[in-house]
Amino acid sequence: MLSKVQTALARLLSSGEPLLAGVSGGADSVALLDVLAAGRWRPHVCHLNHKLRGAESDADAEFVRELAVQYGLPATIEWREVGSNEDAARQARFDFFQSVAARTGIKKLVLAHTADDQVETFLLRLLRGSGVSGLIGIWPERRIGELVVVRPLLRVTRPEVLQYLNARGLKWREDATNTDTRFTRNRIRHELLPLLEREFNPAIRETLLRTAEILRDEDELLSQLADAARFEDLWTQPAAVQRRLLRQWLGEDLDFDHIEAVRLLRPGTEATLPNGLVVCREYDTLRKVMAQPPLKGRWLLNLNGETEIPELGISLVCRAERSEGSLPGTTELLRIAQNDNRGEEHFDADALGNEPFLRTWESGDRFQPLGMNESKKLQDFFVDEKVPRHQRGRVPVLCAADGRIAWVVGHRLAEPFKVTAQTRRVFRVSFKG
Repeated sequence: MLSKVQTALARLLSSGEPLLAGVSGGADSVALLDVLAAGRWRPHVCHLNHKLRGAESDADAEFVRELAVQYGLPATIEWREVGSNEDAARQARFDFFQSVAARTGIKKLVLAHTADDQVETFLLRLLRGSGVSGLIGIWPERRIGELVVVRPLLRVTRPEVLQYLNARGLKWREDATNTDTRFTRNRIRHELLPLLEREFNPAIRETLLRTAEILRDEDELLSQLADAARFEDLWTQPAAVQRRLLRQWLGEDLDFDHIEAVRLLRPGTEATLPNGLVVCREYDTLRKVMAQPPLKGRWLLNLNGETEIPELGISLVCRAERSEGSLPGTTELLRIAQNDNRGEEHFDADALGNEPFLRTWESGDRFQPLGMNESKKLQDFFVDEKVPRHQRGRVPVLCAADGRIAWVVGHRLAEPFKVTAQTRRVFRVSFKG
């Protein structure tokens, strides 16, 4: 073991540089601390007591405190209650390391993950359906926040660690939860790996380690290709580069299916992702928006002034353009009928009735778009107009007193309500929002 670790330390660390060392008190971290102390390093020992095992956790913390005194090393030992969630405990540890780094000014952290941890992580992520970036497993060196994290034991197996400890006459703490097969990682360690070794490949651990290293090299090459590519040219890139660019843009927490849903979008379509995120493809451009829940409501209009609708973030200003008996001229009728200002519309006031109102889209809505002889489903109209699905539930429609849709606000007037030569009163509505 010693030669492997010394080789890794020479590659990952400068002689005598300041270090933080995460020490749990278990076999792996005790062995690594001993190797560091025997070399030219005086690491600052860091131990977080999660309080997950009561008195045993307290005993672990005291063991680490005594170990630091034995080596004459500085130490920070704290406790935080984080519950039984593994992810929460892992995050709490890194928050703790970050806080120690901020207080000490030391920005390099050494952790004692071994080859066995690497193999277990590979299988754990494979079973969960991870992609290449997950199957790489644990990196020997990686920046996490302000810290550079190095793991010099990744080529060392647990039997080698135990052999080293016994040869040095060193003691360590055993975590009883490591044998609890209610945890998936422990089932992999105690059931799946022994089965694979016994029934399929006695050298499965080495095989998986090599696979992880091959994937790591390929991932580094893919990262270089993605870094050299422009996101604007996404659709011209190979699929692997597309996935990498999208993951960089959308975040690492999304799974393969979510990334593929975005990658395979056609122009004018959208994909709904976790946490209310929606990605829309408009021609060859992608846009991220936060989805808003559909809104159901009905609002009466002020027929001679402004109506504000805070729920939709809009306002409408209504007023009669002409009094009864005063007919527009032919030229002005043509201008009104061909109005292309989507924020303003003119209606035959008599067709609207005395109490027009505003509401939001409802399932089964139909209307007769201007210039068409037949009615059309509003849903089909939204598709034709390329209105994103996540916006449709908040598009207001202006209805006549009898309930017919007279205007899909901001989009299209309905044919029965247009101004014609027979119109006696013109009703004008301006829309803002």
